[in-house]
Amino acid sequence: MIMKTIFTTVFSDGPGGGNPAPVFVEADMMTEQEMQKAAADLGQESVFVRKPVRPDCDLMLQYFVPDHELTICAHDTIGAITALKEEGLIEKEHLRVETKAGPVQVDWEEDEKGVLVMMEQFLPEFNDGVPSAADVAGALRIPVKNLGVSEKMPLENVSTSRYKLMVPVASREVLDSLVPDYEALWNLCDACGASGFYVCAQDPVRKDVFYARQFPCRSGYLEDPATGIAATALGAYVVQHSLMPVVDGWNRVSVYQGHAMGRPSLILADILLESGEITGIRVCGYAQQTEQEAALA
Repeated sequence: MIMKTIFTTVFSDGPGGGNPAPVFVEADMMTEQEMQKAAADLGQESVFVRKPVRPDCDLMLQYFVPDHELTICAHDTIGAITALKEEGLIEKEHLRVETKAGPVQVDWEEDEKGVLVMMEQFLPEFNDGVPSAADVAGALRIPVKNLGVSEKMPLENVSTSRYKLMVPVASREVLDSLVPDYEALWNLCDACGASGFYVCAQDPVRKDVFYARQFPCRSGYLEDPATGIAATALGAYVVQHSLMPVVDGWNRVSVYQGHAMGRPSLILADILLESGEITGIRVCGYAQQTEQEAALA
């Protein structure tokens, strides 16, 4: 079976940046075993476009990393919607997308930078059942004093799709120098129910800007250059703890990720606040189609 695959890069913030998202645009005839094998063969998180089962949805997306299936993925969704739009396979600007995590709203609009895709996320959940600062610092191989943990910036598990452990550190220099003990990090993720560490440092001047690195738990790769669901979890964390000035309405947190890997990325996390409560979240970004395009068997 020959499957057309469109290769995209999502959230790029410069040459070599962003997160790759191979898009299999007509995957209805593929089994889940074939999807898993395709992602493993590419060595990349991949997205598969299928007809929806739900009558209230416009399309279905399935997501696979090299080691297993994911229920939802933001950067893959942005890559898929961009590819479908540029291939002339969708015209609607407001789409309901079926995923194994549930249906989500995805909107797109064209501007001077390209196709801006805005993907709804689930309302945040916060969980303080987390490892100790000493254990986290040990897994990151840094002194506890290099963490940025405080009463205002706690270690916290936050989910807008899957739980990520928010780990503030003292500075961007600390962040960029991290070389974790991955087995220890994964064991801590298992213990607290997180799907990865999202280690972050706030810009000392621009309070709505954060730098981050994502170390996923047993995903087939050690670090991710751009993680939409982690960035929106961080955005919710920032607004929940008033780490930046917030207003009723949309609040945007800019998250720079992947720079320490040489894969600079920028993710925009929008948090809707109404009467002091978070009532909406979306991840926003652009994708570019790369020169690599293939028909895979």
